[in-house]
Amino acid sequence: MWDLNRAERKALGTALVLVGVSIIARTVLAPDPGRLDGLEKIDPERDLRGVEGDVISALVREQRAQTPLAEGERVDVNHASVDELRRLPGVGPSLAQAIVEERERDPFRAAGDLKRVAGVGEVTAGRLAPHLRFEPAPLRPGFAGGSPRGPSGGLAGCPPGGSLVDLNRASREQLESLPGIGSVIANRIVDDRLANGPFERPQALTRVSGIGDRSLARLADRICAGTP
Repeated sequence: MWDLNRAERKALGTALVLVGVSIIARTVLAPDPGRLDGLEKIDPERDLRGVEGDVISALVREQRAQTPLAEGERVDVNHASVDELRRLPGVGPSLAQAIVEERERDPFRAAGDLKRVAGVGEVTAGRLAPHLRFEPAPLRPGFAGGSPRGPSGGLAGCPPGGSLVDLNRASREQLESLPGIGSVIANRIVDDRLANGPFERPQALTRVSGIGDRSLARLADRICAGTP
């Protein structure tokens, strides 16, 4: 009897399920699917070779997902696969997939941005922070000349003239002059700016606790994110 550890047993179970599904699918989808009187239709030289490849691939992926991070190793949260994200402490398949889907909508720039993902709060984001790195994501539609568009369709940079409040330069008093921003939220904005770096565009303001999409929409014509 094999002496398997927990990760190996889990990987083997996944592989066996894949084998069963693959055999059934190949039988049902055969040129003559009306005959389901046995498995003799499966060509061992052709079909089982494909199943073996599926099993090996599943085992390799599962083994990678179960491999703990090395000391000092960081995962690039904007490019890592679901299996790589699962190596992070406390991140399972569902959360890893949710992270991938959210970064497709808007890349992460700091650990605090992960709070946009359902199921990730302040504690979880803080636990993951030492294990993350944030490489720039590829340009996507909606970007012009490498500069993301702001909530009103304009570029994220601040226009000349000083008519908008620059999130990356404004003092607490200037931030408090914005509608709906009191002293508590203003302090949070400044603290977040110091801890996580500048806001690359106005939408990033939602990484601050207490500011959601409705607040951002209310501020859209009053703020910008200039180069600090």
